[in-house]
Amino acid sequence: MAFHAKNFIFDEKPSEFYNIYLGEFNNDSSDIATPSSGDVSLLTQKLFRRPTPLFWGSEQLPVLSFPLALYSPDEISAPAFSEIGTWLFGQMEYKTLRICQNDLFDVFFNCFFAAPQSIRTGNIIRGLSCTVICDSPFGWKTPKYYDYTFTNQYLITDYVTFFNESADSAYTYPTELIITANIFGGSVTITNITDNSRQFILTLLPNEVVTLDCNHQFISSSLVTYPLYNFNLSWLRFLPGTNTLKIEGNVSEVEITSPVAVKIGP
Repeated sequence: MAFHAKNFIFDEKPSEFYNIYLGEFNNDSSDIATPSSGDVSLLTQKLFRRPTPLFWGSEQLPVLSFPLALYSPDEISAPAFSEIGTWLFGQMEYKTLRICQNDLFDVFFNCFFAAPQSIRTGNIIRGLSCTVICDSPFGWKTPKYYDYTFTNQYLITDYVTFFNESADSAYTYPTELIITANIFGGSVTITNITDNSRQFILTLLPNEVVTLDCNHQFISSSLVTYPLYNFNLSWLRFLPGTNTLKIEGNVSEVEITSPVAVKIGP
């Protein structure tokens, strides 16, 4: 992927700290084909003598990956190369990569740096190349947070608008959904009218706080050991764009944190 930025931040550490920057080596052409996000893998089945295969759907695969070349204006000594390698390579979990570029100031990648190769001029190390492997087919923006608070009456019914700006063409599931029951307790229903009136139904005790990760399908409660038994297992999800939600029941507050995917192709 071609970036016109010079600096980057990986694992919260700026590249300037290691005197290494984004760049290209031995580039003989001004026309470069670089990978971008948003590709799909088709699920089809070919039948004998049928010219058109059966189409069962598609998946947004593979995950985004792109080559990256790094250089230093000075010679990279062996100890400095070891420091850079420790910083970039061999991590045990996804780390955050930010490219210091104006049109990407609020975009980040959760990724691994892989396949390192040193770049030398004679016996002098001047840079390195690698492949960045992301956690999804997308880059990400800061997740959207919405807080809906209701008067402490026995039952409430309210309509709210949730705008899902994620570039993911499939459903987007909140990474955190926190529901706080009112002092009466009882049933809470969230109906996504935009999604064919699909209903999320949960029963809570008075003042109970339930936290859900709808993306990984985790649920926990401040008062109940097994809150899954009080849930209809219809995890909250959003269509791309505007979603109209009907919130009703014995609830005092609903907090939603939803991821924002970005299709990147500089």
